[in-house]
Amino acid sequence: MSDAEEKDINEPGETDFAPESVEATDESEAAGEEAAGEEAAGEEAAGEEAAGEEAAGEEAVAEKKPLTIEEQLEEAKARADENYQNYLRSVAALDTYKRRVIREKDDLRQYALSGLLESVLPVYDNMALGLMSAEQDSDPKVVVQGIQMVLAQFKSVLEENGIEEIVPAKGAAFDHNHHEAVQSQPSSEVEEGAILQLIRKGFMLNGRLVRPATVIVAGEEGE
Repeated sequence: MSDAEEKDINEPGETDFAPESVEATDESEAAGEEAAGEEAAGEEAAGEEAAGEEAAGEEAVAEKKPLTIEEQLEEAKARADENYQNYLRSVAALDTYKRRVIREKDDLRQYALSGLLESVLPVYDNMALGLMSAEQDSDPKVVVQGIQMVLAQFKSVLEENGIEEIVPAKGAAFDHNHHEAVQSQPSSEVEEGAILQLIRKGFMLNGRLVRPATVIVAGEEGE
């Protein structure tokens, strides 16, 4: 076979494949245009939906009408009644609290000394026993020892309950916060204005003055 015949045979084949490639390209372009159209349609539908929701909200606001004078009055009455009921409940609660506090104060005042009384009763018993012993025994030393024992017991009870004695020594400085001067005497033993003699002990309860110590202070010798 000659070269011319081979050329004639191959040319029809090449001509047959060209139309198919063109058709595939056209189909791809058509699919892209269709997808773009669908995307645009979706965006348009979303915008219309948002616009519809906004319009519905505006319509709902427009439909909410302002209250009339009568409706406003009824609403104000309802609020006033609620506030009044709250006030009544608060007053009742406060009254209950006041009554409870008064009752607790009365109980505290009536029974506050019960603990101290329990501590003092043994001292009272020993005082009674000491008196019976003094009536039967004529030895003064025995009586003195018994009184000293009872007094030591009583002082221990006072200390356990926060009671402290104020016993200023001779020559100590006078303190107007804890001492009470009832007399002034000239003295060469202590400085002027110092305590010369203790007349009566003072007492403090948990750091608070109950009774000042009664003392005599030293004055000038010429007085």
